[in-house]
Formats: sequence, structure tokens, C-alpha cells
Amino acid sequence: MTRGIHNGELRRARQRGLTMIETLITLAIMTMMMVAVWTSFRTLQAGMEFSERTQQRYSILRNCVSRMGAEISMSYLSWNRPADEEKHYTLFEGYDQSDEDRLTFSSFAHVRLRRDAKESDQSMIQYVLDADPEDSSRKHVYRRESNRLMGDTPVQMAEYAPAYIFCEDVTSLDFKYFDPRLNDWREEWRTTSQDQQPDRLPPRVRIELGFIDEFGEARKYVTQTVLFMQEKIDMSK
Repeated sequence: MTRGIHNGELRRARQRGLTMIETLITLAIMTMMMVAVWTSFRTLQAGMEFSERTQQRYSILRNCVSRMGAEISMSYLSWNRPADEEKHYTLFEGYDQSDEDRLTFSSFAHVRLRRDAKESDQSMIQYVLDADPEDSSRKHVYRRESNRLMGDTPVQMAEYAPAYIFCEDVTSLDFKYFDPRLNDWREEWRTTSQDQQPDRLPPRVRIELGFIDEFGEARKYVTQTVLFMQEKIDMSK
């Protein structure tokens, strides 16, 4: 009789609810499931953010190289220079400085941003790799542009044309110029020197932009552009 009463009490206890141990086990399982779900979402979010940063970085590099190629492709030289004139108002000067090359050229790539501005589509453009003035560990590609052909040398251009950051966090900038007479690439191209390549442009220019990728490895973005105006232009005609 006593045994039957005891069994009945146990059945009634089970019907009333869970025991303390069962409750703790249930909470532990729910906690583990919530942690697993949160970790999964957190990993997914981190992956999406990483992918977005990577795509944005590569998009910036592509746009910078594309614009450089477009502006270089519109380079030109002009006959409109007196014989006794020492200044070169149109030029194409590419200096080899290891991984920090500098290129200065006259181009038809200028865009007027103000209405009735006394400017034309001609300008002098310069690309150079230099350190960040506030953080020497970072290097950027800087762009200078003079909306008038002043006849100054590439070094003098820095005195009056401000430099703006064109592409951030770049490790190297290298230009190479194809010489059809040698059927090979040159490290330098200078139209203002009689012992270099006077009065002629390279038909092609190769642009190499070095950077550190998202995994900390050195990479290079390489492209080529064609210079269409190989003949010197006579503006008087």
C-alpha cells in the first residue's frame, strides 16, 4: 500500500513540471544553440565586411590605373616652339627612380570645371610616388596638373602646381616605355634631351602599381595604354 502511494506521488510530481536538473540541462542546450547561431552570424558579417573592403580596394586601384592610362593615352607633342626657345611647352618626361618613378607629360586630358574658365583641354600632368607628410610609413601616388602650358621643367612644376593624393597606400609606381626602334621596353623616356628620345613619343606605356593585399602579400596591378598621337601637332594650321 505504501509503495503504491509513493509511486502515485512521483507520477503527480512529474505531471506538475520539470525537475531542477532537467531545467538546467534545457537552459544549457538553449544557451549553446544561441551561442552557435550568434557565432555563425558574426562570422558571416565579418566575411561580408572583409569582402566589401577588398572589393572597394581593388575598385579604387582599377579606377586609378584606368584614369592614368586614359590621360597618358592623350599625350602629345607640338611643333609650336621657336628654334631659339629653351623652354619645352609640350613634353613627355619619364624618370626611373627604382620603385618610385615620375612621369610628366603634356596632354589633351584637361577638363574645365568652371563655366567660362579661360582654359583649354591642354594641360601638363605629373604622377609621382611620395611619402605621406604625416605618416612616413605610408606612400601615395600624387597627381599634379597645370591647366596652362608654362614651359617649366618637371621639377619646377612642383613649385606652383599643388599635388593631390591620387591613390592611397601604394608601395611602388613603375612606368615602362616601348621603343619600336629597339623593339624593347625602356626604363626612361625624355623628349627634351637630344641624347634620349627627342620629339617622339612611345607608342605604348606600361603602368605597374604595387600594393599590399588583404593577406599582407605584395601584389602588382599592371596594365598598358596606347598613345594615339605619335606625330607632332602643328597648332598654327
